[in-house]
Amino acid sequence: MQYLKLKRIEGRKEVKAGDSVVDLTHLDKVYWPDQGYTKGDLIRYYIQVSRYILKYLKDRPAILVRYPNGISEESFYQQNVKDLPDFVETLKLKNQAGRALNYVIYSDLASLLYVVNLGTIAQNPWHSRTRNLDEPDYVVIDLDPHGAPFSTVLKVALVVREVLRDLGMSGYPKTSGSSGIHVYIPISRGHDYDEAARFAESVSNRVASFAPKVATVERKISDRKKGQVYVDWQQNARGKSAASVYSVRARPLATVSAPVTWDEIARGFELSDFTIKTVPDRLKKKGDLFDGLLKERQRLPRPAREQ
Repeated sequence: MQYLKLKRIEGRKEVKAGDSVVDLTHLDKVYWPDQGYTKGDLIRYYIQVSRYILKYLKDRPAILVRYPNGISEESFYQQNVKDLPDFVETLKLKNQAGRALNYVIYSDLASLLYVVNLGTIAQNPWHSRTRNLDEPDYVVIDLDPHGAPFSTVLKVALVVREVLRDLGMSGYPKTSGSSGIHVYIPISRGHDYDEAARFAESVSNRVASFAPKVATVERKISDRKKGQVYVDWQQNARGKSAASVYSVRARPLATVSAPVTWDEIARGFELSDFTIKTVPDRLKKKGDLFDGLLKERQRLPRPAREQ
């Protein structure tokens, strides 16, 4: 049996994570053909950032999107997970059709490694924790370019910041790791998912009205003008999720959903700046830029709650 080491993660290994032993398999399998990155490289990254990402995953149900043969092959969703080792916690929840599903709960490094070993490249946790399942910790605004230049996405993100400032609130931006920007807005205990969604809709409508040339809330692509960024507020329902901060994405270059500062957004950057190779060093230099998300608490404005 081997303890976790960062230098070589190849073949098949049993590793000790805390008090648990995790069986890691097919570590030489290539997940990113163009870069030659393997499943072992993916697991090494998650070990490197585990002390940071686990803060944002712990005690949350996981929605698994599995890529067992890498990003170029078929993927599939999995919420109902069975035959798990004892160290992986689960929670039975009903979906909208009333079917009981056995959700994996992120609890520690061992549970994270088990999930990643299944081929789960991105980590998609609920917005709420198991002890307060109906009360999200934050609201998410997703800025989706759908063909708009990334520079326009950054401009719209700054409009989101101004809208929040007008409301006396703050938000934490991060790259989606795919093509856009997420802005997370921490909220206080006591707000349910309906309230969170109504607030997200209100903010998104304001952004679209303040910057109609570059921002829209139109869901249908055919109803959008060329170059507009979709301001998506609809990922705030119970059971919805977004890629966690520090999550790898199943995209070329093994890009990562990385926190950024508002100054960086104003200056500009490329999504390719944040990958499994660059983010660990960035964390050492800048620390956890998302740290305030789980510490700051903001009441939703009353008008938004009463809409």
